[in-house]
Amino acid sequence: MLLLKEFGTSGPELGVTEASRRLGLHKSTVSRLLGTLEGGGFVEQVSETGRYRLGLQLASLAGLAVTQLDLSTAARPYLLGLAEQSEETVTLSVLDGEEAVNIDQVPGPHPVKHLGWIGRRLPLHASAAGRPLLASLPAEQLEEWLQRPLQSYTEETVVGPGALRRELQELLAKGYVIVSGEYEPGLTAVGAPVYDYRQEIVASITLSGPTFRLRAERLEAAARLTKATAERISARLGHTARQARREGHARSRPRAQARSARHWNTAPRDSRPSSPRAGAVGPANGEAKT
Repeated sequence: MLLLKEFGTSGPELGVTEASRRLGLHKSTVSRLLGTLEGGGFVEQVSETGRYRLGLQLASLAGLAVTQLDLSTAARPYLLGLAEQSEETVTLSVLDGEEAVNIDQVPGPHPVKHLGWIGRRLPLHASAAGRPLLASLPAEQLEEWLQRPLQSYTEETVVGPGALRRELQELLAKGYVIVSGEYEPGLTAVGAPVYDYRQEIVASITLSGPTFRLRAERLEAAARLTKATAERISARLGHTARQARREGHARSRPRAQARSARHWNTAPRDSRPSSPRAGAVGPANGEAKT
């Protein structure tokens, strides 16, 4: 098992000598282990270099494991942690047709808060839940989609194809997007993409609240926390950031062509410190009931 894990830390290929040095094992032992793994299809030898890379049998097993893991179940503890630490509403959404649909939500504790609902549908271009999913479309479909006349819900709604392309490019580069007042006046939300083991965007998570409460440093901290939470969920689904960087987001970037603040804890509920508010950023104003 330790030998297989070395492929995840040292790059796509691994030689006998390098593996021997990393594991502190004799080269003959490593060679024998690699031969056994090769026989089972877990690694394969690259004829041009004589080095080894992971085999398709591992990909098959990884796909089977991930398909058995329900998205909502995998994300739920992280949604709870994000909502508790940020004290804002957190939502998990997926692409359904040409809209984003909410499949799970943890409401914030404040009387003044964003109240969506499970099953609610949102436009892809004008919502923090939708934009990461819009970035997941194949290049041709995205270009066709951007050429349509898009509905402007408020004066802030971005509808121009050029502006939306730039928004999507920035989203993929930064790992999150901030949408303020584009779908609902007075509502600000941070959205981040969730990737699976195929390095594809399969969902988005959003942190949303009233604009008067999500300003300046608090909004910046919320963006970083939302991104970190999405990365944790992605890792739970088998996504590896190292592989994504190595592939240059080959499946995502073409589709998108078409200050300092206190850190919040993003660990699941059962692994956070005993004080749940220890990481909360600043006072949250606005206790008036809507």
